[in-house]
Amino acid sequence: MTLALRLILGITFLYAGIIKASASQAFAIALLPFTFIDSMWTGPLAIGLAWMEILAGVLVLAPRIYEAGAAMIAGLCLVFIAVLSWALWNGYIVSCGCFREDMAPSAAKMLLAIGRDILLFAGAVAIMVIPRLRKNL
Repeated sequence: MTLALRLILGITFLYAGIIKASASQAFAIALLPFTFIDSMWTGPLAIGLAWMEILAGVLVLAPRIYEAGAAMIAGLCLVFIAVLSWALWNGYIVSCGCFREDMAPSAAKMLLAIGRDILLFAGAVAIMVIPRLRKNL
């Protein structure tokens, strides 16, 4: 079960990171509506997030250090959930920029992205917890 979760999360984060890295300027533009980020930091943040996702995807697929990747993914998901929730709460309807440029952002799409991030977070936590539970049985 953990291998399947690792494959799903690894491929998902590698794909999302590669998409963002290859279109970092478009992703930086997607970050502009988040007013708590100074506009001079959106470029470096876009590049940094993309490479963090790629690194997390690689680590969760690595046999001996997959828990580090799962922890990174869990942390990234918490950040994504918090940021999208903040934006929605404050009336900012934005594209999350997760997998591609979204031409028509909506509150419903934001809620779906939050739900997806919650599921990804749960998968990352399961990857860290299941082996420990098996050892205690």
